[in-house]
Amino acid sequence: MTRQPPDIDAETVTLAAAGDAAAVEAIVRGLQGPIHAIARRMLLDRDDAEDATQESLVRIVTRLAQFRGESKFTTWAFRIAVRRILDFREQRAAAARYSFPAFAEQLADGRDDAAVERVQDGVLYQQIKLACSRAMLHCLDGDHRIAFVLGELLELSAAEAGEILDIEPATYRKRLSRARAALTEFLGRTCGVVDSRAPCACHRRLARATELGRVDPRIGHIDGDTLVQLRSHIASVAEARRVTAFYRSEPELHSRRDFVADLRRILGSLHHPAPEHS
Repeated sequence: MTRQPPDIDAETVTLAAAGDAAAVEAIVRGLQGPIHAIARRMLLDRDDAEDATQESLVRIVTRLAQFRGESKFTTWAFRIAVRRILDFREQRAAAARYSFPAFAEQLADGRDDAAVERVQDGVLYQQIKLACSRAMLHCLDGDHRIAFVLGELLELSAAEAGEILDIEPATYRKRLSRARAALTEFLGRTCGVVDSRAPCACHRRLARATELGRVDPRIGHIDGDTLVQLRSHIASVAEARRVTAFYRSEPELHSRRDFVADLRRILGSLHHPAPEHS
């Protein structure tokens, strides 16, 4: 499921820039979901993603007075957030963590081609699919990964995404097209969710994923489509749109942190620094 950018009105921004605490909190609550969704897909580590989200929100809130209304507020805010996420921890988000050939080899390692798909393991299969889809994004470098996230998952226009990334819309469209093509080719060749003839399937990876500790049997439910539903849906859409359907089927990503509470604490420490001890 995609997390649409929020509609934050000009009055709320004006009040927040003037120091109105309720308006600041409204902005943070509106932005935290989509910014966290971007960070989780740009940074594989959950803690890194939450740290980057928090730092992005702090930067946005402390720079509200710099917003001049020359673009949509959310575009301005996402530009700040994306720059922080891409810079996070020595360019960790900008590098491709894997290559598609290396990831294909990982998927083949320990795959059980004789395994049978079982209804009772459906939630475990969803966990495998989610982990696989996020790792697959990290076969793209940062430029193409962020292009895909903004365009396909947040559904921003080329003009909005280009403004956020400080590139021409035509350049952005080329990056998105290349990212989509690379993922489409890999999914079609490798993933049984997208093509039943492909060698890899979540039930064939379950034993290996369990061995590696990548699934949690204690999780009883995951929002979003089951693999049976997703396979049926993907089979009904044009091949060019299958990668979009594959990723938009994911449930909304929730953070363990209360970013509003964190922001109150951080801003409070900025306004009331600890006394110096002689």
